[in-house]
Amino acid sequence: MAENTNSPYDKELDFNYVSGKVKGYFSKTGDSFFNAVQFVKRNIIVLVLLFIVGAGFGYYKDYKKGPYYKNQIFVIPNFKSVDYLYSQADFLNSRVGDSVFFSNLGIKSTKQIRKVEVEPVVDIYDFVREEEDETKYMILKLMADNGDINKIMEDKTTSKNYKFHVINYFSSEWSNQQTVDGIMKFLNNDPFLESMQKEWTKNMEIKIAANDTLLKQIDGILDSYANKMSGNSVVFNEEKALDEVLKEKQRLVDEQARNRVDLVNYSKIIKDGSVVLNVNEPTVLRGKMKIIYPVIFIGVFVLLAWFVSFYKRQVNKRKILIKENE
Repeated sequence: MAENTNSPYDKELDFNYVSGKVKGYFSKTGDSFFNAVQFVKRNIIVLVLLFIVGAGFGYYKDYKKGPYYKNQIFVIPNFKSVDYLYSQADFLNSRVGDSVFFSNLGIKSTKQIRKVEVEPVVDIYDFVREEEDETKYMILKLMADNGDINKIMEDKTTSKNYKFHVINYFSSEWSNQQTVDGIMKFLNNDPFLESMQKEWTKNMEIKIAANDTLLKQIDGILDSYANKMSGNSVVFNEEKALDEVLKEKQRLVDEQARNRVDLVNYSKIIKDGSVVLNVNEPTVLRGKMKIIYPVIFIGVFVLLAWFVSFYKRQVNKRKILIKENE
């Protein structure tokens, strides 16, 4: 028969063991706290000096870095120049700090541009809204059926097809319109795209003129129909044809409205619109050096003191072991 080992005596031993462990833990915690208090008491002058020096150095670093502003230029890249826009923004970013380069653009201070990046203005409704973009809608629908629509909307390939994009540039001093003009001057200086701009503009003007002619012809048909109505000679087939004529006129009117807006946008390769300047852009560390450096200085001192204390304890242990073995 198996013996029962769960006796009250064993349970009492287990309780005493756990109780001893808990007391030992609190005792070590108390000793550690006391040692910390003693350490601060012994080194209070050094700690205070390190705090003052760290805070002073932190104030200096915060002042040296200065403010950090985010500036935004909302643009429309025309003539299939989206990739050009992104590559030129990368080039601008690579020339940050080059005073000669930016001076040639009319930007006098390198502090005006610290970082440049471009991102799309995500507008999926505008992306698929126009009639001629029905193919875009079908492709997007097919892609959405096979993946996360949010990821697809922000995908690099998809995002470059959005109409509006925003140039974000960051500065460490108050920015102005002169900097915006310098950036736009750089982006709109490309011989190939300038030739494309002339052709696209000419084609758009031809298209607008042709649509105006069609609209006049449609108005003539409608006037003729109105005269027939006054003579009561309208037949069913003419009413059906009239419905198609009215739909065509509405389509042309909508197209002409878009064409005239596009013609205005064609005035520049990268057409700038709204501009938002000097939005204070906080970062994780900016403005906090006055707190971070005192913590770093004191932390390094504490680690060094701990290492020295640890080294001394180990040396003393080795000495004791050597004496015991002699």
